Amino acid sequence: MTATLTAVGVGPGDPELLTVKAVRVLDHADVVFVPRSRDGEESLALRIARPWLRADQRIVELPLPMTRDMDALRAAWRTAADTIAATLGDGAGAYILLGDPLLYGTFIYIAAALRERHPHIALRVVPGVPSFSAAAARAFFPLATTNNRVAILPASYETDAAALRRLLADFDTVILLKVGPVLPRIVAALREAGLLAHTIYAERVGMPEERIIHDITALPDAPAPYLSLLIVRRPEAERSETP
Repeated sequence: MTATLTAVGVGPGDPELLTVKAVRVLDHADVVFVPRSRDGEESLALRIARPWLRADQRIVELPLPMTRDMDALRAAWRTAADTIAATLGDGAGAYILLGDPLLYGTFIYIAAALRERHPHIALRVVPGVPSFSAAAARAFFPLATTNNRVAILPASYETDAAALRRLLADFDTVILLKVGPVLPRIVAALREAGLLAHTIYAERVGMPEERIIHDITALPDAPAPYLSLLIVRRPEAERSETP
């Protein structure tokens, strides 16, 4: 029997957004691996997936620090890979994580460590609904039409008006993920670029504490939760949506 590990994207927050395939993989998994960044808090991915897990299912948490120290991160990825291999044996495992596994997901790095250190484990991926798709659906905010171009970026690198103007010169829609720590700077840049009226803000999409805000001027001048995003549409792109 070949050991298998399937990365399962559990989406942004609503347990009903898991795909049928994701639910089936979770149900058949011998063990479920859960990335955990903070002690004392339940993993959000686990909270989302829990309605689909069996009561007797084994759950193994994998500590993954939230840091930019690459040495610490690489050590954590190697340790996680070794833990998965030792726990899995010849069985079937599922690694759950928010959103989609291959879009800024921790599984990308752990998969590389597994291929290097435990190549006998077969790796598979079940895609998940990304947060910006769920946010656009909740707000009925089109992401693209006809030949529109879309950019998806981590917000921490796009915090000035000039950068946003350059992006919107090349792209019709700009999606800024994980805006929480830099939200005041991004809002100031959007204000300077005259784009506040063409932006929506979303946080913890699909969770009980979800917020979708169309009037960005109503946001407080303070950092927001880590799980937050902005979607900006170029005014010309919005006009092209009208038949």
